[in-house]
Amino acid sequence: MGERGRRLVTDGEGSTSDDATAGGTEGTGDEDDRTALVRELYDAIPFHRELELEVLAVTPRKAETRIPFDGSLVGNPDLEVLHGGIISSIVDLTGAAVFIGHRGDYTPTVDLRVNYLEAAGKHPLYATATIERRGENIGVASVAVESGDAVCATGTGVYKLSD
Repeated sequence: MGERGRRLVTDGEGSTSDDATAGGTEGTGDEDDRTALVRELYDAIPFHRELELEVLAVTPRKAETRIPFDGSLVGNPDLEVLHGGIISSIVDLTGAAVFIGHRGDYTPTVDLRVNYLEAAGKHPLYATATIERRGENIGVASVAVESGDAVCATGTGVYKLSD
């Protein structure tokens, strides 16, 4: 993860800071680290394996994921930028991860909104989701996606939390 360098981290309350460490938990204790649970569930899905999606960290308020750059995911060969579907996928999967960690099971996506801010180039994608709201039936997460040193997309996912 040394290629990533510094990244923007949100605390779920709207504050941001620069963080030179990737993949760590928020110092909330091992009982709050839900990374292994989400990795196990996500690794069972062929689409996630095809993307080489890596679950970096999942805590009660935040999830972080990574998708390495792969030329087969390019959406515009003239510009060599990633397909928008890959961006929306990492937004959705990262937003869901924080709720999956809480539920211990998959959760359906109810709504997904993605804002494409700039092209995602030949860099791994890193996404960070923070919980905006967690109710009994519905959860909302905000997600930021980075490519290189820039935020290339933001998004909001709404997830069903009840059976």
